[in-house]
Amino acid sequence: MDLMTIVGRCLWTLVFIISFICCETFSDMGKLSSSSFQNHFSTSASSHFTTKNNTKVVAQKGGLAILPCALKLNSPATVSWIRRRDFQLLTVGLSTHSSDGRFLVEHTRHMGHWSLRIKSVREEDRGLYECQLSVHPSESIFVELKVVEAVAEIAGAPDLHIDEGSTLRLECKLKRATENPSFVFWYHDNKMVNYDSQDGFSVTSFQSLSSSPISSIDAASSNNITSSLITMASLSTQPHLLASSTSILTIEKVHFNHAGNYTCAPSNTRAASITVHVLRGEKPAAMQHANRSTIEDGKSKASPSIRSNATERLLSFWYLIVLSAIYTNCFGIMSLTNR
Repeated sequence: MDLMTIVGRCLWTLVFIISFICCETFSDMGKLSSSSFQNHFSTSASSHFTTKNNTKVVAQKGGLAILPCALKLNSPATVSWIRRRDFQLLTVGLSTHSSDGRFLVEHTRHMGHWSLRIKSVREEDRGLYECQLSVHPSESIFVELKVVEAVAEIAGAPDLHIDEGSTLRLECKLKRATENPSFVFWYHDNKMVNYDSQDGFSVTSFQSLSSSPISSIDAASSNNITSSLITMASLSTQPHLLASSTSILTIEKVHFNHAGNYTCAPSNTRAASITVHVLRGEKPAAMQHANRSTIEDGKSKASPSIRSNATERLLSFWYLIVLSAIYTNCFGIMSLTNR
């Protein structure tokens, strides 16, 4: 290897190092400017706003979101709400300037609250919103709206096997919810069973903000019906996710006709389903078929495992060749430099 080749490699290495340092510098400058932008609003807004800048609000899809904007008392300026995604002017004072009827100002007299209400929240509503005060120079705070989709989950889904004569207990929990549902309905093969005491069904629902059942009907006075409805609770002031609400379906003594599909359907979340298989002393055909499928899958996976081992050995061999070449090249450069 001649001297020009060595010099060329050194120059390329130097160029790479300089490029890396420049990238890190520009990255730090970007972070600094972003931080300065946020600090500008938080400092300048401190004289009139009592709501913190960069407040985050979480709302579930289809629910209600309230973006807070509170001023100190006796602030004479007009408050406007702007959606930063497209700089759409939503409200000025108490007037709505958007054709979308879901946006509305909630103003509390003598308290300085100018909250923005968004009904029937959609996925595209997420992002930054600006609460602007018409003073000179203008002052603003930003509120970030995050949209989540609440779902129902049944423990043990998608399949549950239970012996005939035993007790069935299906527990349905609401995940990622910011509002409690008005009700939770249970269905057995498309038939609502919340009040079906003759077939042994019992349903109890729990609100996330309470540790006791809500509006439960006494079992002794209502033919063993324990159906309850969950009430809406503080849905206009929830900036965070609620703890999981729970609805439980119970059958004290399972019969063979209790087998089938069960669906938990809250009023404001996506429903969840589970298939219940009732066993009569023997495994059902579905379970036996599943066992056979597991054995066959184990056999079919043996040959890919062998092929995978062979591939790993081949790759290891090539790695050794590449490392040897690199070592030889470096050793040659060092020898030539010493000369």
